[in-house]
Amino acid sequence: MSESPNLEDQVGFYRNEITDMVFYRKLSQRIGDGQFKDSLMHLSETEKLHANFWRQRLEKSGVNVDGIRPKFGRIRGLLFIRKLIGNYLAIKLLEHSEIDSILQYNKFLEDNRSDAEISNPLQKIILDEIEHEEVFSKKAGDEDILIQKNRDLIYGMSDGLVEVLASLAGLSAIISNHFYIALGGTVVGIGGAISMALGAYLSQKSESEYKINELTKKSILERKIRYGKKMDQYKGESKKSALNVGFSYVMGAVIPILPFIFLPRIDALVTAVILVAASQGITNMIVALTMGLRILRTSVQAMLLSLIAAAATFTVGYLFHIFFHITLI
Repeated sequence: MSESPNLEDQVGFYRNEITDMVFYRKLSQRIGDGQFKDSLMHLSETEKLHANFWRQRLEKSGVNVDGIRPKFGRIRGLLFIRKLIGNYLAIKLLEHSEIDSILQYNKFLEDNRSDAEISNPLQKIILDEIEHEEVFSKKAGDEDILIQKNRDLIYGMSDGLVEVLASLAGLSAIISNHFYIALGGTVVGIGGAISMALGAYLSQKSESEYKINELTKKSILERKIRYGKKMDQYKGESKKSALNVGFSYVMGAVIPILPFIFLPRIDALVTAVILVAASQGITNMIVALTMGLRILRTSVQAMLLSLIAAAATFTVGYLFHIFFHITLI
């Protein structure tokens, strides 16, 4: 067996490449966009060339690659995620994956730069991976209008989850009747939804008015009126944003309130905390995907912050109970 550096890494690279090759081919069969479908097929063929390079390297080192199979679990998982969250977020996930591949290959290249048999082909592979990332980045950019609506929904839901859970936790410390706690949370949820919707409306209205003014100046300078459709779109943005945020806030608020309708106070609080933590993890994972942030860290951070908010308000309510002897049955 001839010497070859980092055999374990090379086995991992080979398996990743055949996994991506299969995944891109399967994804292309589920995409309606003809141009993007062709791009995915091209990526699949490129990954096949990369896989062949690593296969030859491994076979030269005496490694039997016949038993190395694609990560079918990852393939099925990615296809399910794409079906669950849509093309846009799936594309963002692929963009993250390509960036990770580039970083791994760069590190391997630095460790083996003196070996021309590896470094020269590997530089070409890295350039291909950068091209792949650009394909996904461009496709994601084409769908930014869609994701703006989704972000409104996600942020509104996240606020509803945290704020209502915090209020419920505080009320749980001084109210023993779980149904009364649910009523209190409902009042907070309704008020929060109205407040969030008004805030979103005013914020988007200012932004839309700025865009309309800019288009108006542009049409005057060009002496043409050709932006009417876009102006109408801008005029409707504030109402859409208010509805999206208000509706999503209510959706988020319902999650921690429901346990208090059916369960005793402490059981309901524990259940609500678990549901909110899980929901926060999922919603912030989506935010992280759309904004290019670290997915796991963003999700865990959001979960912890929601738990801290609940613990803080419960502590405040409990202190009121102790020092002021406030208890509502």
